[in-house]
Amino acid sequence: MSHDQKGLRRSCFSIAALSLLTVGGVALTSAWADSPREDQTRYGLASGTGPLNTLLINGRPTTLGIAGNSALFVRKIAEAGKTDVLLLTSVGGQACDAQYAIVQVTPQGIKPPTTFFGNCASARPTISGSRITMTFPQIIGRYVVTPAENDTYDLATGTLTKNGKSIPATCRLENGICQG
Repeated sequence: MSHDQKGLRRSCFSIAALSLLTVGGVALTSAWADSPREDQTRYGLASGTGPLNTLLINGRPTTLGIAGNSALFVRKIAEAGKTDVLLLTSVGGQACDAQYAIVQVTPQGIKPPTTFFGNCASARPTISGSRITMTFPQIIGRYVVTPAENDTYDLATGTLTKNGKSIPATCRLENGICQG
């Protein structure tokens, strides 16, 4: 066998081995990746994968139904005493990327969720004491972004404010479901 054929054979073997490792690595990574639709609480797995994107705790629908639009993402953001705090993201479509709600999970079940809030832009929560604040940008035109809205939920008092003004905190139910 010529020197060139041996080199080609080694190259082919190396490419094949690298391909298998890459494919195996992706499968392994995706199998271990956390789903944005689920998060673990001390009282069970919270999941936004129920029928019509409803919230489930341990695979069961919550007693107050909560549903997302195109999807419902779930993220545990805090613990306060015996309460786990979830940030729910109702993923919209082209007109509205996301709306948010806060749900408290206790050993007895969930407390009524907040109304879905936000201005359709994406934001991350900041937590200070018992207050959860989300700052949403306002998009003016194509390239200009300015602060537009600060929504704050106070776990201790159950109040929700938008730019410092109180707004209804409890989600209004439609057919027994809090819609995102």
